[in-house]
Amino acid sequence: MTTGNPSAAAAKAGLLDPRRAVPILLFLFVFSLVIDNGFKFMSLPISEDLNLPVTEVSLQATLAGLLIGIGAVVYAALADMIPIRKLIVFAIILMSIGSIIGFAFQANFAMILVGRIIQTAGLAAAETLYVIYVTKHFKGDEQKKYLGFSTAAFQLSLLIGTVGSGFMATYIGWQVFFLVTLIALLAIPVVLRTVPAEETGHGSLDVFGLFLIAVFATGVILFMQNFTWWYLPVIVAALALFVWHVKTHDNALITGAFFANGQYTMMLIVVFVTYSVQLGYQFMFPFLMADLYGYQLSEVSLLLVPGFIAAIIVGSATGKIARYLTSKQAITTALVVIVVSMLVPALLVDKWVGTFVISMILFGMGFALMYGPLISTAVMKVPAEQSGIAIGFYNLTINIAVPIGIAYTAKLMELKVSFLGGLSGTEAASSYGSVLLILALVGVGGLVLYRVFVVVLERQGFPMNTAPEEEVVA
Repeated sequence: MTTGNPSAAAAKAGLLDPRRAVPILLFLFVFSLVIDNGFKFMSLPISEDLNLPVTEVSLQATLAGLLIGIGAVVYAALADMIPIRKLIVFAIILMSIGSIIGFAFQANFAMILVGRIIQTAGLAAAETLYVIYVTKHFKGDEQKKYLGFSTAAFQLSLLIGTVGSGFMATYIGWQVFFLVTLIALLAIPVVLRTVPAEETGHGSLDVFGLFLIAVFATGVILFMQNFTWWYLPVIVAALALFVWHVKTHDNALITGAFFANGQYTMMLIVVFVTYSVQLGYQFMFPFLMADLYGYQLSEVSLLLVPGFIAAIIVGSATGKIARYLTSKQAITTALVVIVVSMLVPALLVDKWVGTFVISMILFGMGFALMYGPLISTAVMKVPAEQSGIAIGFYNLTINIAVPIGIAYTAKLMELKVSFLGGLSGTEAASSYGSVLLILALVGVGGLVLYRVFVVVLERQGFPMNTAPEEEVVA
């Protein structure tokens, strides 16, 4: 890591000033997340154009989401062995190849899926490599400043991706969004000019462990598509092999010591349950708005803007909120807000569209409020030398939970579950309200688990009522 003033140190050594690379890396960070979030939001028009059931079209979001999580871990490990500059160029080329495949075979969903997977394998690099670059080349207040940019960039990408893809799908065509990705090719010369060459050491990549995680998560996602029971032995076998691998291999992605840390393990369970509803609700939102209110995707995207803005504001104010709420209070409040944000529209699903605007504002605020305190609570007792992998696995858990949530939401939508007929005017309204109620109950499950785990940990002497530590950006 560069010490002192990075610019002066670089000049003295005859190297590139590491600050020069921040704008282009930050652009790629935002751009990649815009593309990924945009495609997740465009499941409805893809479904309509190709006449696909919702469970099938959801694969382009779920499998891509899973790959984002695994890819982040892979690129983080490769950064110890390969210069970041080379990894960025490779990732841009990879995402471009996937996008060309997706556009060229836009009438064939199997090839679209192949294109999305290849594309996402490249997109996964940007967020992880930006954070690694900043932590490697900067320290102190400057490091905090550049890492803070990543938090704002994440929320901004959600806003741009949702609104941009909504308008493009409505007025141009969702297929063209594949070609937008090719803009990243223009960044390659800038990357080569500004990102400094780095000395790399010897690292290791737990390929087998990552493979087992991929098999487990993919098996769960595919099982939830049609509840095909033969996936269950595959899921159980992958989980058993992963547990064996962790216990018997020193170079495993995580070690048994991680699971021996009760606080970390319990918070991971809360994370897995709670984050499964995050994109489940957002995935269903365009379908609900189109079926119940006749909204086009461009109009639906505008309904989400206040929620994203609210999330940005709350996320930016995390430090100030910490002066008034302890971690336990902040997490509990966030979980209650998340549950309410789904419960109220579930009961008023076809009454007033403004209910959903308010719902999405509360939904975004809840998750923004929860992120910092929850991750701080999870890693509080993790040794400093293991904090990097602990945060990496924490984010991987989120990226596994999110596509699983999309998968079970899509299946519930396809099954047209309905038990709110007395409260809703139409069969469609009853079905969407019922799915929302189930998602709210999953949120209640996360809240109950958190409160039970807090009691258990406090009895074991863990301090759970402290003020949130400085937010960890991963």
